[in-house]
Amino acid sequence: MDEYVGLTRDHPQSYYYFMKKNFFDHVDIPPENRYLLDGTAPDLIEECKRYEEKINSVGGIELFLAGIGTDGHIAFNEPGSSLNSLTRVKSLNEETIASNARFFGGDISRVPKMALTVGVRTVMNARNVVVIATGANKACAVSQCVEGCLTNVYPITAVQLHPRAVLCLDENATMELKVKTVKYFKGLRAREDELSLRQARVSRSHM
Repeated sequence: MDEYVGLTRDHPQSYYYFMKKNFFDHVDIPPENRYLLDGTAPDLIEECKRYEEKINSVGGIELFLAGIGTDGHIAFNEPGSSLNSLTRVKSLNEETIASNARFFGGDISRVPKMALTVGVRTVMNARNVVVIATGANKACAVSQCVEGCLTNVYPITAVQLHPRAVLCLDENATMELKVKTVKYFKGLRAREDELSLRQARVSRSHM
């Protein structure tokens, strides 16, 4: 979904390296069917255009799996990003650069200052979106995502408009949500489970 500008694909902190080590090396997807952004492309704007065209040429994204930044960003769509954006080159803000310094030996000067990223509209065009957030440090962003207003100050709020978006949260990530909101969704889950059981019984009775 994103890649640092200037990092080669064999760099331990590149998104390509992460995906290869943690996913591609464990599945049987051939290299020619792996489509990731190239942060070392000679023409970065053309690289972003190529990526969007490739997504469209294969029929779009079936499942977009993402996390939430502590400031409400998704991919590298940071606060202030256009909610109508597509894949593009982004300058990273100081908070993101400082936060990611831990991946570069604590040396902020080694953290890339730009990245390629899918846009918010790219995410919203996916047929299914799953967002994962864990830990109390994500609680404020989760609260904005679920209870806040749609705003580019918190790009993650765009998923409120997606017809098939799911948030997977641990208890700590829900700490800033209103009690009644948490109770509502827990009750909703229980009713959905009950409905699934009823439908299963109906299906068995027709066999």
